[in-house]
Amino acid sequence: MKPSLKPLLEPASIAIIGASDNPKRIGGIPLELLIRAGFERVYPVNPRYPVIQGLTGYPDIEAVPEVVDLAILAVNAENTLAQLERCHARGVKAAVLFASGFSEEATAQGQRRQAELAAFAERTGMPIAGPNCMGNAHLQSGIFTTFGTSFQPGDAPGAAALVTQSGNMCATIYRIARRFGVNFNHVINTGNEAGVELTDYLRFLADDPGTDSALCYVEGLRDGKAFLEAADAFREKGKLLALYKVGTSEKGAAATQSHTAALAGDRHAYEAAIQCVGAVRAGSLAELADVAYLHRFRTRQFGRRVAVLSVSGAAGAILADALSHAGAQLPTLSDAVQATLQAAIPGRSMVSNPVDLTGNLANDNDFLRNVLSKVAEAPNVDVLLVYLPGYFLTRALPQLAALAERTDKGVVVIDTFAQADRAAVEAAGLALFEDFDRAATAIAQYGRWREWRPKAAGTRRTPVKARWPSPSFKGAALSEVEGKAELVAFGMPVADGRLARSEGEARAIAEGLPGPLVVKLVSPDVQHKSEHGFVRLGVEGPDQAAAVYADMTLRASQMPGVRVEGVTVGPQLVGGVELLCGCTHDPVFGWMMTVGLGGVFTEVMADVSHRLLPVDATEAETMLRELKGFRLLAGFRGAQPADVAAAARAIASLSDAALQADARVREIEVNPLIVLPEGCGAFAADALVLLDQPAEQEQFEKVVA
Repeated sequence: MKPSLKPLLEPASIAIIGASDNPKRIGGIPLELLIRAGFERVYPVNPRYPVIQGLTGYPDIEAVPEVVDLAILAVNAENTLAQLERCHARGVKAAVLFASGFSEEATAQGQRRQAELAAFAERTGMPIAGPNCMGNAHLQSGIFTTFGTSFQPGDAPGAAALVTQSGNMCATIYRIARRFGVNFNHVINTGNEAGVELTDYLRFLADDPGTDSALCYVEGLRDGKAFLEAADAFREKGKLLALYKVGTSEKGAAATQSHTAALAGDRHAYEAAIQCVGAVRAGSLAELADVAYLHRFRTRQFGRRVAVLSVSGAAGAILADALSHAGAQLPTLSDAVQATLQAAIPGRSMVSNPVDLTGNLANDNDFLRNVLSKVAEAPNVDVLLVYLPGYFLTRALPQLAALAERTDKGVVVIDTFAQADRAAVEAAGLALFEDFDRAATAIAQYGRWREWRPKAAGTRRTPVKARWPSPSFKGAALSEVEGKAELVAFGMPVADGRLARSEGEARAIAEGLPGPLVVKLVSPDVQHKSEHGFVRLGVEGPDQAAAVYADMTLRASQMPGVRVEGVTVGPQLVGGVELLCGCTHDPVFGWMMTVGLGGVFTEVMADVSHRLLPVDATEAETMLRELKGFRLLAGFRGAQPADVAAAARAIASLSDAALQADARVREIEVNPLIVLPEGCGAFAADALVLLDQPAEQEQFEKVVA
């Protein structure tokens, strides 16, 4: 069990090694903050000064009159480890390391220093924040262990926690959120994470009674399993977890690696992981603040079914678009509700949703109250989103406050004029936004979080143990025949195809099969056969099969490094919809499933769905229905529906195969999985299994080269 982070995040006593008498220097800022916050058991350590900012200065950690919970090290990289050793010998429980010059520099010296710190943390068990971190703050207790000045004594504490892997982003998000009414309990910057990692902080915060939500800026996680466990703990306790993941573009990923030496990881794996645990994946820094803001109103019902009421028809249309694009829903109000609204609203204004309040709002005090009450009673509405800018909101606030007392549904108001008294609006139980898009996105994101439930596992067979390659296997891939044989053991249905090792065998196999036939090269060294012309469709008869064998094997044998095992000859599956389904092993989260429609839909249009394993048949069907091209499976323009259930079972069998694969297996792909009409099944037409080479094989190839 890892040691408690309480001495690191909520210490009762602190020593600052490298303390400065100048309150504007790195070693002076935390001391000045602590003094102003009234923190008493703080001990500045610097042999150069007997008095530091009015407090007794101590020459070294050994001279400090008590064994402190926490040491802040405001010393350079060269002296950091030596000071840590002295702190450990003195009995100090935790440390914050400000110094840079470690793995973020990507130099041999920096990597060595980082490794030495990691080894120290492992050996001693001391919780270490950093290095290269800005430090932390616990606002409820007035504890500032940071050289940042964005958070100050006197800032109102709250129940949100902020955890970032960048010091600057820590300060930036803090300011954004504070402007929007989100107050914090813990503010944490993880730095290079030589000791304590972001997921360690999340585990602490999940158990912290003073924290109800956590906002995270993530560059890269090191332990995906630990993250999933921490996120589950948040969910179990009803705490909001929202993450902004940077490094989702090629350039962004490169920048994160040079910044904190954290692997940005595959963005699809992160998206699948966040979806798996029901956390919020924010698309911007402001979004982090917005969902935390709505969480302040968590005693109210929130979901993605939104009724829009607007004093402006144009604003109603804008909000309808923004909500739809963000993933919210605008259910059509019932005929009875519409009839009641139409009787109150003059003219032929929109009343189905959005509801156009028109200028009658300014003429009749009872009008808004009646309309709000009727819409709030609609059973298919979770949230009322009301656009009343400036004076309209000021005038309507009593009616809105009365509504909030009568309903437990979420009520969100928008004042684009930014003239509303925020305190008065929020005191009435109303969430207030000043921007259309931010309001719509926050409602959709928070509603999705409130609706999320762990998916119940479907009925799953006991996976069959298959014979994956032994460590002595000398290749980088399995041939199609070998790969299919492995997958069949897990229940994957495969298209018929017999191996021919000569022209005569190809001819003999073809004689027993009705046409048309498909002939494919068998070689573990050619991964994408179609690109090289090694898949021939529409082959008719024994003579053509033998001729195709001769052509393929001759051309393949002339390719450097290609071993030819023969060809497969089998009946061609006619019709059906082609899918791609594959499993890749992500270094952070483990096995991940990718499913998409075959051909251009997958490669050009990126029409794919991702999940972390395991994936059962129920979840596999959900993935298929997420695809934009699912209509092709459902029976597009009168076509017969495809056998979606069979496809889902095949995808689930691939999940089983991946989870039981030999450690050398790094990728498994079925492409295409041909889904025939409903009731006719789905069959793997090709299988690709990629392997990591054993270390001794890699060394052998280097020597030969």
